[in-house]
Amino acid sequence: MSRKRTHDSDKEMDSGSEDSSRQGSDAEAEDEVGKEIVDVDFEFFDPKPIDFHAMKRMLMASFGDDAEEFNLSALVDLILSQNTIGSTVKFEGDDDPYAFLTVLNMHVHSESEPIRQIKDYLLKKSEKRGMSSRLSDIFGAPGHVGLLLCERVVNMPPQVVAPMLKMLVEELEWAIADDEPYEFEHYVLLAPMYRETEAVDDDDEAGAKKRAGPAIDAYAHAEDEFIEEFACAKFDYKFSKSKRVAESRNSFADTGLAPSRRCLVIHKSKMAALIARLESALAM
Repeated sequence: MSRKRTHDSDKEMDSGSEDSSRQGSDAEAEDEVGKEIVDVDFEFFDPKPIDFHAMKRMLMASFGDDAEEFNLSALVDLILSQNTIGSTVKFEGDDDPYAFLTVLNMHVHSESEPIRQIKDYLLKKSEKRGMSSRLSDIFGAPGHVGLLLCERVVNMPPQVVAPMLKMLVEELEWAIADDEPYEFEHYVLLAPMYRETEAVDDDDEAGAKKRAGPAIDAYAHAEDEFIEEFACAKFDYKFSKSKRVAESRNSFADTGLAPSRRCLVIHKSKMAALIARLESALAM
C-alpha cells in the first residue's frame, strides 16, 4: 500500500499557561487572545511520481544559490525509482507533499550525474575546512555511504522527522533482508544554516564600520541541532554563487542573515540513539 500511516498533530500556537477557572474579566479575556488550538491531520506515503515537482522545489530550496550546479530532476528521478524506501508527508486531501525523507546509495549510484555532482561539490567544499581527507576516506571506504535527504516546507513541524526516520530504518532493514544494497556505514546530511552577521555600529571618526559582536550560527531546521550531537564528522560551507548580500541592513535590525550549510556525517551505530533523541526532544 502507498499510504503508510495517519498522524494527528495538535499544535498550540502562542503557548502559555491557561487558567482552569475563568472569571470572565476583560483582562482574562485578553489573555486568551491569540491562543488557538490547530488540529493538523497529515499522512505518510511512499514516494510517487505525482510528487516530482514538489520534491524538486524543496530540493531547489535546499541547495540554495548553488542549485543550478546539480541536475535536480535526475536526483528526484533517483528518489522515485526506489519507491519502497522513504516517505512523504501530505495534509489530508492535498496531493503535494510538504515533507519527504529518503536515502540514496552514493556507491551504487556513483556514476549517476547528480550523485557525482554532489560528491565532487562536497569534496571541494571540505578542502577549505581541512576535511577533504576525512571525507575522501569515508567516500572511499568499503562501507557504503547514504545521502540522507530530509526536506520540509517551513510550516511543516519538525515532529514529523522522527517517525519518518524510524520508518526509513525499518524499510532499510527489510531491503537488506531482501539482499538489496541499503546497508550503509555512514549517512551524509546537508543541514541548512543561517549565520547572523555581526552587528554594525555607527561609523567611527575615520569613517570605518565597527563590529559590535560575533556572528551567530543557527539551524533552519530545529531537528538538525539534535542530529548534530551524533555526527562523527562535520564542516560548514558557503554557497559558491551567493545571490544575497549577507550583511544587508533593514529597518528592523542591524544584522543580516547569510545562508550556509553544514555537512553532517553520522555512523550507522548512532542511528537508534539519534531517533530516540529526536522522539524525546521533539515530542508532540
